Amino acid sequence: MLKLSKVINMKKIKIEVIFFLALMTFLSFGATPAAPAPEQADPIKIGIFTPETAGLTLYGPWTKQGFELGMIYATGNTNQTPDGRPYELLYYDTKGSSTDALLALTNAIETDNIDIIVGATSSTVATAMAPVAESYGKLYFVTPAASSSITEDPIFNEYVFRVARNSWHDAKAGVKFTWDTMNARSYAFIAPDYSFGWAGIASMQSEIIDRGGKIVATEYVPAGGFGASDITPYLQRIADVDAGVGVDMLMIVWAGSFAELYRDLGLVGIPTLMNVSSGVIDVFSMTYVESTLTFPDTYINATGLAVYGYELPNNPVNDWMVQAHIDRNVITNAHVGKTYRVPELFTASAFGTAQFVVNATSTIINLNAGAMICHLEGLTITTPKGPTYMREQDHQGLAEMYIAKVVNDTRVSSETYNQLIGELVETLPADSVAPPILTEYVPCGGIPPKTITITGEGTTFVSTQAGSTKVDTSIETTTVEFGPIVFIGFGLIALVLLTYKRRR
Repeated sequence: MLKLSKVINMKKIKIEVIFFLALMTFLSFGATPAAPAPEQADPIKIGIFTPETAGLTLYGPWTKQGFELGMIYATGNTNQTPDGRPYELLYYDTKGSSTDALLALTNAIETDNIDIIVGATSSTVATAMAPVAESYGKLYFVTPAASSSITEDPIFNEYVFRVARNSWHDAKAGVKFTWDTMNARSYAFIAPDYSFGWAGIASMQSEIIDRGGKIVATEYVPAGGFGASDITPYLQRIADVDAGVGVDMLMIVWAGSFAELYRDLGLVGIPTLMNVSSGVIDVFSMTYVESTLTFPDTYINATGLAVYGYELPNNPVNDWMVQAHIDRNVITNAHVGKTYRVPELFTASAFGTAQFVVNATSTIINLNAGAMICHLEGLTITTPKGPTYMREQDHQGLAEMYIAKVVNDTRVSSETYNQLIGELVETLPADSVAPPILTEYVPCGGIPPKTITITGEGTTFVSTQAGSTKVDTSIETTTVEFGPIVFIGFGLIALVLLTYKRRR
């Protein structure tokens, strides 16, 4: 009896063990494993190109900060794909030069083996980098370079994507505002003599001519003189034109330091002759320009186009980004001695770029360039500027723009206390400022309908061509695929019109 009892007990133990193992196997089908990154997993290398020591150095840190925060948000603070492959960010100094940028880019691809290219603040640099990306078969996400030519033939190629806005966004919003609100009909222009200035003026003048307006003067500040100490000769010629035929509106297309420009506007007396339109720009530049003006001239209360301001969008992604600057002590303009912790003019586009990069590399796990291109075309992701649609035909991101008023932040508890910021007047829907399509590229899914309908608070870009538009505005999506059990997750957390007139 004792032996029989032992046999029965042993059988019972075996049955219990088998049942336990079966139960654990069953439960594993519904569980989501933590999937820690394997030590042997090769990182996905992302090369970020910004001007650090020369060129538009004011803007460089904003791209870095925005992209890094976007990576944190999009990966759920894991810095890896759902299958455990880590991301590695590598930084390269373009020095504001196409020559230096191309040397850095070639080294990044051939020596550092980067998988994805991001950045190039200067439009000239971005234009030079685009064909190199194509020749190596690497996806290139341009930010914040704004020349529309980058996503137009003949410069555009299928490897180029841009979440950031381009010159046409500025033109459509800026001209509409000056025409409808300020009743401008005759226009003069001043811009730097390089691709950003050329594209900016070309798009604005096209909009004006289509409306029946007149272009009476155009001045390009030579590349060597861009940001120079004396811009008065160019402005004086515009003043002379005004004396002859009259100018309703001076449109400014500019980048870098605005202080010398606005100083010389005052010296020539331009604000007493005509309205001046530029943009509600970054906090630092607006505040600095205001400090250089002599009473009664002022930047405050100027109203017009804004690309981004930290209090302008109304969505949870922007709320997260703004709060993350404080929580993580991201001092946006420490390089110019400021201490406030808020996103700047180009932070949002870099953040959104990171979201698209993470989405593509998490979904196409072998990083096949062709597959990632097809995946990204027609994709919509909610970024800090709201739902952003990656247009199939030219890979240009479409997102909302803003009309804002410049105000002095008098809130003592605010991060930007006693600084100039933008106050929202109107949100311009993405489809109302969408650039024209100027490529002959045929997307993976064929040519989608020209009309894109945007509806509702959670804006969806709707295409009537089946399967041509993908929408992903979720914070996290997990798919469980069986046979073998593969847990695949992809984490997608989810120009200002300056009515700058002397007071009389």
